[in-house]
Amino acid sequence: MPQKVIMDVDTGSDDAVAMLMAGHHPDIDLVAILPVHGNAPLSVTTDNTLRLLSQGQLSHVPVYIGASEPLIGPILAGEGDQVVRMPFPESEIQPQEQHAVNFLVDYYMSEKGQDTIYMPIGPLTNLALALRIQPALAKRIPRILTMGGAYLEGNTTPSAEFNILADPEAAHIVYSAGIPITMIGLEVTDKAIITKADIDPIRAIGTPWADAAAEIIDIIVDIHMQRYGKPGGIVYDACTVAALIDPSVVRTQPMHIDVELDGKYTRGRTVADTRGRKDMPVNVDVGTDIDRELFLKILYQSLK
Repeated sequence: MPQKVIMDVDTGSDDAVAMLMAGHHPDIDLVAILPVHGNAPLSVTTDNTLRLLSQGQLSHVPVYIGASEPLIGPILAGEGDQVVRMPFPESEIQPQEQHAVNFLVDYYMSEKGQDTIYMPIGPLTNLALALRIQPALAKRIPRILTMGGAYLEGNTTPSAEFNILADPEAAHIVYSAGIPITMIGLEVTDKAIITKADIDPIRAIGTPWADAAAEIIDIIVDIHMQRYGKPGGIVYDACTVAALIDPSVVRTQPMHIDVELDGKYTRGRTVADTRGRKDMPVNVDVGTDIDRELFLKILYQSLK
C-alpha cells in the first residue's frame, strides 16, 4: 500500500519539486498540502502552491491554508523581487475552507491519521499550533520527516537554518513533543547538488510534471551558481521526499536535539549532542550524509 503523507510547505521552488515527486510516485499517497509562511508571505506561498498543483496535474490534492506568521515576531520572508514566484499560469483550484491547524487536529485524532507521515518542509508553525490546541496529537502522529535544521553550520545565520529560524518557538514545541522525528538538515541537502547536466534526463521524461520540475530546477541551479558560486543547485526539500521513498539514500544518527531560543548569535540553532556528552534522551534521527547518485535516481523515478 502507498504510504500516506501530509506535506506542510512554504512554496518556494524546492517545495514545488518535492510536491511533484510525492504527488506522482506510486509509493506515496499525498493526502493534503498545507501552505504556511516561510519562503514568502502566506498569500504568495499559497498562490505558488496552487499554481504548481495545476501545472503538475495534482489538482485532486486538497489544500488547507495555514499560519501566516510565526508564533513570536515577524516573518523572515522578504517582499518584492526577493520573493520566489511559480513561473506557471494562475490556478483555478480552490483551497479548503478549514484552516490547516484544525485539519491537522481533526485528521490525526481520527482513524485516518494512524499511519500517515507528517512531512513539514517549511517552518513548523502549523503543527506547533495544533499541538497547543490538542496535546494528544503527540501520541497520534506516527512519524515526522522534516527538512530543517543543521548540526554544523546554518544557511541564514552562521548558526541557524532558515526553516527553524523562521519560527524557533514552533520548532522547539515540535522537537520536544515526543513524536519520532527524522531531520533532513543541511548536512544532507548540501551534498545533493544537481548540475545542469542532471536536468537533461528530467526533460527527457516528457511528463507535464517532469517538465515543470525541470523548469523549476533549472531556475534553482542558475540562482545557486550565479549568486553563490556553487557548481550546481540544491533542491533541499526533494531530499526529504527521497528519504521517504528509499530510506537508504540518507545516513542518519540518533541524537538529542534542542532548539536555541535565546542566543544573541545562535537563535534558531538546532543544538545537537553529537557525542552523547550530556546523556540526554535521543529525540531525533539526524541526517548526516546522502548518496547523491541514488538521490538522482529516485528523483527521476518519481517524475515518471
